[in-house]
Amino acid sequence: MIITRARLDDLDAIMALEAGGFEHGSWSYDSWSAELTGDDRQVLGYRDADDRLIAVATIQLLDDFADLLRVVVEPERRGQGIARKLLIAAILMAQASGAVRVLLEVEEANAAALAVYRRLGFSAIDRRRDYYGIGLHAIVMELPIDRLSYSPSSAEEVAS
Repeated sequence: MIITRARLDDLDAIMALEAGGFEHGSWSYDSWSAELTGDDRQVLGYRDADDRLIAVATIQLLDDFADLLRVVVEPERRGQGIARKLLIAAILMAQASGAVRVLLEVEEANAAALAVYRRLGFSAIDRRRDYYGIGLHAIVMELPIDRLSYSPSSAEEVAS
């Protein structure tokens, strides 16, 4: 497994991930194309041993902070620590670019994502009602980068 910067020629694979990623609020081809070509964006891809893209994350770098915009993991690969690894890479990239904190919004009902974010040290700082639609609220979370909580959960995680 390897984490690399996603390329424009990954767009079809990203759209396939997006199709299985969320029940509502999917991003369009044009949205992902803008992420891949934007000067203030970094899109990271997680590839399997066959170089197949199985997860993607995108961040926007703004002055002294980064905004985590999207994390999508292939449905059958969820729960394997892939999102966590992508997030750590994105956070370290943001730090190398001068960011001192990372912000994100996550659907309040997305318990799995909330658990990953909390495990990394993110804390809730706000709640946005109906952010994802009627009755679909967002939790705004923040991570001061100097508080990144990372410890490998297994020997396999260190090796991968």
